[in-house]
Amino acid sequence: MLNKLYRSLVIMGILSIGYNHAQTPLASHTLEITFNKTSSVIFPAVIKSVDKGSRDVLAQKARGLENVLQLKAARENFPETNLTVITSDGTIHEFIIQYARQPDQQVLILEAPTSATKKDAIREALIFQAEMTESEMERYAKAITQTRKPLLPLRDKDHKITLTLNSIHIRDNVIFYHIGMKNQSNINYDVDFLRFFIRDQVKVKRTASQEVSVTPLHVFGDDKQIKGNSTQDIVYALGKFTIPNAKRLVIEMLEKNGGRNVKLSIKNKTIVNARLIE
Repeated sequence: MLNKLYRSLVIMGILSIGYNHAQTPLASHTLEITFNKTSSVIFPAVIKSVDKGSRDVLAQKARGLENVLQLKAARENFPETNLTVITSDGTIHEFIIQYARQPDQQVLILEAPTSATKKDAIREALIFQAEMTESEMERYAKAITQTRKPLLPLRDKDHKITLTLNSIHIRDNVIFYHIGMKNQSNINYDVDFLRFFIRDQVKVKRTASQEVSVTPLHVFGDDKQIKGNSTQDIVYALGKFTIPNAKRLVIEMLEKNGGRNVKLSIKNKTIVNARLIE
């Protein structure tokens, strides 16, 4: 009887140790963001997914970096919400996101290495993408803008601002998205935020808004301002990917200090028809 009890206790102990060892580490943080400034979080590993509790939070990976997340408020004085980020080391980073007119800090380094200065710590913490060279992407993007063979374009228009997907091209592991921006008003359009993200085609009510940001490797052209009564050709180079049929690639452009916001929703069948760059 005692031997049986002893064996049971040993087995329970082993299972308990195995269970605790298998648990994913959880890191909790509180972060303040604001409407007219961008905050950055530097993670100790590559960002794999981003799950927002509210659309009041804008989030995207920093261009050319795998472990830097940029955050901004979509509106002022939004109620407290949360943000979950999973990194490649298996850690779940849980953030309580609060609005503040003047956040305590603009750059948060998680588990930063010890360095003499903050600048050194940031430099050591960054994880850069290894992709096609900048000069190659610049050359291909320039050639794309000079090729006038657009797809049946996708468009979205709001108050005389039009965002158009002209064409998609691919070279090696980089996909180039040729975007047209048109301003038919007399008022300059200052771009506050242009982002790429993947999300479900249909969002179920009362569920968290799960979005995976896709950060451009390179941008050809000026995507910061569209002057009144003008058009611009911009090419965004992104790492190669496809998406399930139940999801969409969304390109969203928001106006700084304005309400003329436009958005494109791209199906996977459009992406897989990308033209090959010879």
